[in-house]
Amino acid sequence: MRALKNLSFLLKVYFIVGGIILVIFALYYNNLLIKRMHEQSIDTTRLFSRFIAIELQRVEDKDRQNFIRDIRSAIRIPFVITDKEGRPIVWSRVGIPQLADSEYSRVLDFNPAKPNDELLKRVLEKAREFDRDNEPIAISTEGYPLVVHFGQSKLTRDLAIAPYIQVVVFVLFMLFGFFGFRSLKLSEQRSIWIGMAKETAHQLGTPLSSIMGWLSIMREERQSNRCSDRFDRALEEISTDIDRLSKISSRFSKIGSRPKLEYQELTPIIVNTVRYFERRMPALKKNSTISLDIEELPLIRCSKELLEWVFENLTKNALDAIEQGEGRINIRCRMNKEKGSIEILFSDNGKGMNPRMKKEIFSPGFTTKKRGWGLGLALVKRIIEDIHRGSIKVLHTQPGEGTTFFMSLPVD
Repeated sequence: MRALKNLSFLLKVYFIVGGIILVIFALYYNNLLIKRMHEQSIDTTRLFSRFIAIELQRVEDKDRQNFIRDIRSAIRIPFVITDKEGRPIVWSRVGIPQLADSEYSRVLDFNPAKPNDELLKRVLEKAREFDRDNEPIAISTEGYPLVVHFGQSKLTRDLAIAPYIQVVVFVLFMLFGFFGFRSLKLSEQRSIWIGMAKETAHQLGTPLSSIMGWLSIMREERQSNRCSDRFDRALEEISTDIDRLSKISSRFSKIGSRPKLEYQELTPIIVNTVRYFERRMPALKKNSTISLDIEELPLIRCSKELLEWVFENLTKNALDAIEQGEGRINIRCRMNKEKGSIEILFSDNGKGMNPRMKKEIFSPGFTTKKRGWGLGLALVKRIIEDIHRGSIKVLHTQPGEGTTFFMSLPVD
């Protein structure tokens, strides 16, 4: 079992480390692409600036004006061209409409130091925003120097977001993988335990039928012959134990199927379980007492057989944990009206558990006993949480200080 757990742990580590390496490589390559695209953007902008410097000298030509407009539309990089005083003249892809030729007088009247035109003020703010990321490019023309302010293209900006998307996708992939693997593992374990339980019920069935037959013969002999009171009591106890074994066999056979839940009192279920163990305490060689502190409780929808199994298992574990001295087991039940549930505290003064044992105590196959399958508390948890929609946890435990389980069962 430990070897399988170590293998599972190593596979998880390799899976996580491999995923992290892939993400780091993807982020590095993505940043490299962004850097190259940014360099190309700068080269394209410089080439565009040189073209503008040449063409503006012959801007009177109508065809050349249209050609410049076409080039400006084809450039995917946002830019703003200003004169030497800082007045915006031409801009593109900044989210602000370009002025018509008839509105060019607005540019001439614009004062960058005291902006009085809201549209041109917004364009100027964009140019200054671009300057924080990229150094502007000066254009030398005959008597008309210009400055090109440029930013990053939309594709470059989208690529800059890509690493974060990759990280989110990786995290989601890891989460789905983890929960999928965990669900598959739990399903596989559950199938194994169900198969073992049904096989156990099948194996118990044959000798139980035989013992019940012999018990019937003994009863007939008792009626025909006078027997001592001690023999009668022993016969009744044997009958009780056989009935309980039949219940246990029935419980195992029903594992994996959905039991029928009916409204019942919880108190008799607990009391009958405690009385059964009290009568057999001498045979178990245990010097222990079981005390009950049960308030008046409402009816709950439950399976009597399965809840009997829960309290039997907890009681047997508590008795096993009390290795020497006077053992004390206390079962306290109360109604929590605010939460609409019955709360049960099951305490013993046994040997307790260390943190590792506390973490694994409800795991199928985990046991601290020399003999046992490690099924008991795993089935208890399934009965309480999956079948009765309640909860169970270890409320307190320390080595040498005993253990307290907390259970909660909903009241419909």
